[in-house]
Amino acid sequence: MGKNHTLGKTTGALAAAAGVLLFLPLAGQNPFLLDVLTTGFLLSAFAGSWDIVGGVAGQLSLCHALFFGTATYACALLTTLLHWPIPLAGAAAVLLSGIGGAAVGALAAPLRGPFVAVLTLAIGEAVHELVQGNVFLAGPEGYAWGGEGGIPVTLPWDAGSSLAAYYAALVFLAAAVWTMLLIRRSRQGLILRALEGSELTARASGVDVAKHKRRAFTIAALLAGSAGVAYAAHVGRATSADFSLELSFQAATFAAVGGRGSILGPVIGAFCLHVLFQGLDVPPGTRILFYSLALMLILRFFPAGAAGAVQRLRDRRGRSKGRAER
Repeated sequence: MGKNHTLGKTTGALAAAAGVLLFLPLAGQNPFLLDVLTTGFLLSAFAGSWDIVGGVAGQLSLCHALFFGTATYACALLTTLLHWPIPLAGAAAVLLSGIGGAAVGALAAPLRGPFVAVLTLAIGEAVHELVQGNVFLAGPEGYAWGGEGGIPVTLPWDAGSSLAAYYAALVFLAAAVWTMLLIRRSRQGLILRALEGSELTARASGVDVAKHKRRAFTIAALLAGSAGVAYAAHVGRATSADFSLELSFQAATFAAVGGRGSILGPVIGAFCLHVLFQGLDVPPGTRILFYSLALMLILRFFPAGAAGAVQRLRDRRGRSKGRAER
């Protein structure tokens, strides 16, 4: 009865929040605010994808931006240099992200704990530096694509309506969250949660730990690639920042703040913190310092994040109410 009541309250709160987001633009279409919210939806989906590997499976990956950036750059290169249509380029980009996830997962599969974090951090930063310093195309007229300036994404539409982009991103986020929750509740998700609990216990139960670690990275990379394609379609450009260490730390920090392994917690935490930082115009250097400190403190003192803290408060109130009734 108590669990059903809690589930009902949570569902009601989410429905109310969805209703607010659905009708918010009708109160006034501020282009800057709509862009901040639209980007927040896309980065929230990206944070949720990290939670599949970092929260549900318990593998502290610090190169998640690699899969996001792979998708944005693939969209840019395929549409601008090879003139592929955006749907075909997007599908290929997601596939490339999944291949990258499988490769990283194969390298990380024999490792545990902080060694996974160190490996993925090194891979992510190496690729970021490579992309940042590489010019993909230099033309005779003196233009150059790549490096810090990035590469444009050729889209079949001109600068679209900010309202249309807002609703498209909101629908994308809803579909992504629904997919991630299905994965979490599936048989595969149950195995991944067993890995997060204890790899030794999972191995003793007959689970192929290495195989399912690779699957966790691959699934998370495919989801991150989807967010990258949506982001590339929104901003119309791929830059080296899409591979940045800051973006990887964002995903891990947002997930830790919201509650790792819950999907909804990281998504809500990512959206709220993104809007806060963008609204306050916090500089990138300050943000990455905050992410680093917050990640260490939360993992040390609040490993369950906000979702876990709320659940503990509810359990405590329930026990207090039960004792009072007796």
